[in-house]
Amino acid sequence: MVFLLHDRLATTMIWFALFMGIWGMWRYVRGFGLDANFLGAVVIGEVLILVQGALGVVLFLEGMRPDRMVHILYGIAAAIAFPATYAYTHGDTDRRVMLIWGLVSFFVFGSAVRATMVAGGF
Repeated sequence: MVFLLHDRLATTMIWFALFMGIWGMWRYVRGFGLDANFLGAVVIGEVLILVQGALGVVLFLEGMRPDRMVHILYGIAAAIAFPATYAYTHGDTDRRVMLIWGLVSFFVFGSAVRATMVAGGF
């Protein structure tokens, strides 16, 4: 059951991060800065990532290991990307910051895709 949730949340995380990246770049191209709606979605994404990670820890403690341990590194990178971006931008909301958030969302997307690729069949 935990494995199934971990697997399905991985797919959800991939699509969510892709959507966030597209949305962030669309806002940047249109000349908009960061707003509360986007930040709210970032919080939802971060919670999704943390739940995904917690399920991964449960699987690891139950003895299930990914085929390649770099899978865990990709998960950690995804988990710290959004908080690190907020710390880096100091809560600014201008257009440049929107570009950063869009690119970081694509980074989370790429990390999630790569984590899925190296996970193997457990």
